[in-house]
Amino acid sequence: MKNPIVPPVMSDSGVAFRYQEGLDSRLAPIVLLHGLSQQGDFWFPTIDALGSRYSTLSIDLRGHGESRNMPPNYHISQVSQDCIGLMDELEIDKACVVGHSWGASVALNIAARYPSRTASSVLIDGGAFTPANIVEGGSITREDLNAALTPPIGPFSEAELRSHYLPADMLSSIDQRESVISAIARTYVEAPQGGFVTTIGFDRHMAVLEAFLDYNPDSDLRALAVHTWILMARDLFSPPTPLTTPALDSWAEARNQVETKVQGKMNIALQHWYGAVHDVPLYWPIRVAQLISHAVLSTRLSTRSTPRLISENGERGGST
Repeated sequence: MKNPIVPPVMSDSGVAFRYQEGLDSRLAPIVLLHGLSQQGDFWFPTIDALGSRYSTLSIDLRGHGESRNMPPNYHISQVSQDCIGLMDELEIDKACVVGHSWGASVALNIAARYPSRTASSVLIDGGAFTPANIVEGGSITREDLNAALTPPIGPFSEAELRSHYLPADMLSSIDQRESVISAIARTYVEAPQGGFVTTIGFDRHMAVLEAFLDYNPDSDLRALAVHTWILMARDLFSPPTPLTTPALDSWAEARNQVETKVQGKMNIALQHWYGAVHDVPLYWPIRVAQLISHAVLSTRLSTRSTPRLISENGERGGST
């Protein structure tokens, strides 16, 4: 880690977080929200890439990391309230809210419900499409989709985790590999029988997933008024996720409908990053940091400007 990261801190409400003060107080702080089963350290590579100019707040969202003992209400609206409450506690008036995957749904909900607290938002491969869109499409039942999204229980060997998170074709340097290992270290704990299991645990993971199935983002997208960048990872090389065929087809359709959903909304920029994988903040942290920086600076420089619609062609991706 190149940037000094303060130890995790627990808020009065039981939310664990890391806050790093930036050198430029004129810039809106950046709130970083991880995906399902991860924790706030997932953003270590991105925080490093952002450098010391920006203030960052990475949160262990309810049910995850050191916030896993909070009461089990995992609905997106409640997790959003947790984040706003933490911003209140830290006296952060307004922030650029960034979310990945499940955390992108939280970021979207914050931006739509609390526009006065949101300078801009960035949704990374999630948020604009959710499992609820698939179920409401009618091609698969909620029960079947829940079963398709059920994660393996583990335990996992260290070799299995390294194979999953450290694809040789995406991490060419020792520093990159160590950064990823640091980012996901708190995602797992040693299992009594040997190996590693997720910190969130299987039962809590399924409880979060069940609540997530209740969240349809479409009304929040329609209400969204702040400048927002939506990043869609387009991995052209890795094999498909081992779900059932109906789930795969429906998921692809839900992703493809995002462009229609945001059409005509001048405050939203939709970007397709070809060659990127779902966990793009781990493997392309410099590009992700550049996008976040653009979101922060564009909002500061002109409240009238609209984000540009960009489609980026990336380098060869890998499997996560």
